[in-house]
Amino acid sequence: MDIFGRAFRDYVTGEKGAVIRVHSDITETEDLPVAYFFRSWDEMPEWERMMLNRAAGHVLDVGAGAGSHTLELQSRGVPVDAIDVSPGASEIMRERGVKRVYCRDFFDIRNSKYDTLLFLMNGIGIAGTLDGLRKLLKHAASLLMPGGKMLIESTDLMYMYEDEDGSYRIPMGDHYYGEMQYHLEYKGVTSKPFPWIFVDPASLRHAAKSLGLDTKIIFTGAHHNYVAALGEDLNT
Repeated sequence: MDIFGRAFRDYVTGEKGAVIRVHSDITETEDLPVAYFFRSWDEMPEWERMMLNRAAGHVLDVGAGAGSHTLELQSRGVPVDAIDVSPGASEIMRERGVKRVYCRDFFDIRNSKYDTLLFLMNGIGIAGTLDGLRKLLKHAASLLMPGGKMLIESTDLMYMYEDEDGSYRIPMGDHYYGEMQYHLEYKGVTSKPFPWIFVDPASLRHAAKSLGLDTKIIFTGAHHNYVAALGEDLNT
């Protein structure tokens, strides 16, 4: 059920107004314009440009989508591999000129080393849970060259639970407040629900520290989003 692949194909064949509907168990349904995955450098938000400018050496773009970030790095002569689990998205990337595309799960990447791992558009959401986040970071660390780094974008969802008096009413339950269930809808086709996580900076830092990784927050946005660098040596 390759919703992204189908939507990307419709977009490149002329349906520029294509929209994917995003449903979750804690927020209202949102419409995600497919055009967002095809944006140019000038159309990218500040934090994405910052991450791309910091990407150096051999780069792995995790969850590369339609390949816009990969293509930007490629145009600069940066050696970059793009991975995505969507066969249709992978095909679109190849057609757009991405040179090294791999249709596979991030956890299936083995025997490769990178200087920079990119997790744009909350790419670490694939971890699903806080326990899954530690597993993801451990695997990511195993792929890093000495002195390498991960560049991670996420959002702290605590703002969703702020009362009028400025206090926070975090729901008590058996899971972290940034964990949610998503499902996608496109032209009457609905995906199965899948777990996703948005992680606050403190929780990210804690997970990284347990693996011997340092964390540096390099950007904080106006909408509770942020960008962090993780690695053993963040002086470069």
